[in-house]
Amino acid sequence: MRILVFGSQSLLGRAFIDAPTVGLSLSVARHTDLDRPDLMDGMDVVVNFARHPGDMHQPHDPTRTIDIRLARQAAEAGLHYVMLSSRKVYAADAQQHAAEDAPVSGVDVYGQNKAATEAALQRLLPADRLTILRLGNVIGREHLSGRRSFMGLMLNALADTGEIVFDMSPFVTRDFVTAEHFAAQLRKVVELGLTGTYNLSSGTSIMCGELALAVIRGHGRGQLRITDPRQADAFRLDVSRLVGKTGLTQTADEILAYCHDLGKALR
Repeated sequence: MRILVFGSQSLLGRAFIDAPTVGLSLSVARHTDLDRPDLMDGMDVVVNFARHPGDMHQPHDPTRTIDIRLARQAAEAGLHYVMLSSRKVYAADAQQHAAEDAPVSGVDVYGQNKAATEAALQRLLPADRLTILRLGNVIGREHLSGRRSFMGLMLNALADTGEIVFDMSPFVTRDFVTAEHFAAQLRKVVELGLTGTYNLSSGTSIMCGELALAVIRGHGRGQLRITDPRQADAFRLDVSRLVGKTGLTQTADEILAYCHDLGKALR
């Protein structure tokens, strides 16, 4: 199976490329290749990891959205398309244990944009050639300058200042998944030829403060400081549909041990 990987320099793209391969041949494309007429030649599946920065805060614009531009080419070439969506497509009151049939309205602008993109791709591609994966909070080795993700902010702050700062309660629970487990699940999705919509995360609830303390313990020093104990953006996904297909699971203990190792790597 020949896979076109778009956006391979992202955290998730690198994790996918580095994951063990079974019968998959990967071809990496760059942003400058987006409108190349032969981009899809010889491919079977397109997996996109890239997004336009404007999708985070600006209203939906189909001419800007990379998934729509790529999916249009994939539809013309008769390829299978894999979209990485977000749990943020779910309505605010559906964030706890959300299953794939939960209400979709978007919890913020980014979620609304992802929901609009999902709908656009469902119009562009037949159901048997489209896979949508709604991701939880993917964490990885993100000690990178300027990294603004949840884990990136924690690792950079701990390394630079010796403390992790939360503007929310440490007891807020969220559904985390490691980049490596995400990549293993995605590989299985592609290998099995799964189509339809699936939640992809661990399906566990971990307190954000517990996650931060695991990083600090691994680092061997540092502190967690709370500037505002508000309850903010708790969520958990129902991942039983995807786990039932792939058989791959990840526990809270495994995630916390992973975070301990991330902190240790900062020493």
